[in-house]
Amino acid sequence: MSEEANTLIIENAARLLRDAKLLADHERFASAFALAVLGVEEIGKVVLDIWGRAKPLSKPIVRRTVHIRKQAAIGSLLLASFAVKEFGDLDAEVAIADDLIERVSKGFQDSPEGKFLTHVGIGALEMTKHIGIYRDDWLTAASLHADQFNEADVTSMFETARRAIAVVGDPRIMRTGRAIYETSLRPRR
Repeated sequence: MSEEANTLIIENAARLLRDAKLLADHERFASAFALAVLGVEEIGKVVLDIWGRAKPLSKPIVRRTVHIRKQAAIGSLLLASFAVKEFGDLDAEVAIADDLIERVSKGFQDSPEGKFLTHVGIGALEMTKHIGIYRDDWLTAASLHADQFNEADVTSMFETARRAIAVVGDPRIMRTGRAIYETSLRPRR
């Protein structure tokens, strides 16, 4: 896509997020959450395009929907932001002790950014978005329904969008995010 196309997509993301805010202001949290996730996915679409224009993304081993790939791009970007803030630039040439690798790994997994990416990877964010929009037998059987959403759920998606937009222009975070993305959708052993 072109820069102009990406600008239009970001404008659309902003529109979706503004609409979600209107719904949240009227306590329509399920619909607001679903719309906010769609806004985040639009930002993810731009991130994937920027990464793909720099160098084609490798094909994931596990086939995922386009929605999950866009969500994973945002999760990877947020985890990269956390990594750069917490650990700075780790020189790949320096031998890293096993205990440091273990601490970094645990820090990633325990961070809100890591948990977000885990939820994306297992399809939880996608399913939650669906709960906000659809009424299906399989959702009802699992005791999941739109009345379970609240203002905090919507606010968390607004914060996710804000944080993602804030770091898209940082080349270190974008490089790190791409590396995380390239490995995040592979099956865990």
